[in-house]
Amino acid sequence: MSRHLIAGLALLFPLTLPAQDKAPSGEKQKEFAAEAMKKAEVKDARVIETANLVLATTLPDAKAKVIAEALEKAFVSAHKALKFELTDIKTKTVVLVFGELDQYRQFKRSVIKERPDDDEFASHDMRRDDPYVAVSVRRGEKSPNFELLAANEVCRGVLAKKGGNARLSDWMKDGFARAVAWRNDAKTAATDRSAVQRLAPRLPKGAKAMPVVDKAWTGTGREKDLIATSLMDYLTFGPGSEKLGSLLSSMIPTAGIDSPTFADALRATDWMLEDLDRAWREWVWKGSPAAK
Repeated sequence: MSRHLIAGLALLFPLTLPAQDKAPSGEKQKEFAAEAMKKAEVKDARVIETANLVLATTLPDAKAKVIAEALEKAFVSAHKALKFELTDIKTKTVVLVFGELDQYRQFKRSVIKERPDDDEFASHDMRRDDPYVAVSVRRGEKSPNFELLAANEVCRGVLAKKGGNARLSDWMKDGFARAVAWRNDAKTAATDRSAVQRLAPRLPKGAKAMPVVDKAWTGTGREKDLIATSLMDYLTFGPGSEKLGSLLSSMIPTAGIDSPTFADALRATDWMLEDLDRAWREWVWKGSPAAK
């Protein structure tokens, strides 16, 4: 693929988005995106550039532009929640959205040089020289929500970048992605926040109760998802963000603990489960305000 064609693809859909002091570079990333789609045997891919991202997809023009704008918003919100300075970003992240699972699997083999797991449909690596996020439709799925799939993986990737070598649980990554969605669409999130309040009644001063917050990692189903999202909201957008760095550091494997859990991290930081539960509940009942 010629440089002229790559440049032409990237200019098809210029987006007007909030400017940064100095936009990160994107020329090499546009070439990387176009070449990656070619190696994945994707025909007629379009490449769209935003302030921080380069999106490559075969989705229709109008849909691709909507997704690009939504992903940029999620990317910025996730970085701000984790105290990243956007002006420190030097390289744009490439987001590849594949309409067929076999295309995604070919991308992993031919570009990333990794064999995808049998049930894998998404991946990310924001710590490499060419940071990327890649998602595809699940096998047999008829009506995929590519905007949601890609936004979730973008947020998972940003949290993984923040965690460094920490072994982050899936509930943390998925919970953070949903917390970003809550913050970006408060009206839609209102129902979920009310459900969390029902699951975690307010505690009178001095009263004791069985913790609820641990259902984020011990629960199941929708209850687990709601608590996990609210807890990650508290630990990133809320006042719990003051302790997030220590928690993540405590989830880095050591000679003594090969796969530290969130519960291990709480103990390592001398944060009692009961104290976390009470602080989180109080914040939930105050309306989950963002930390100042």
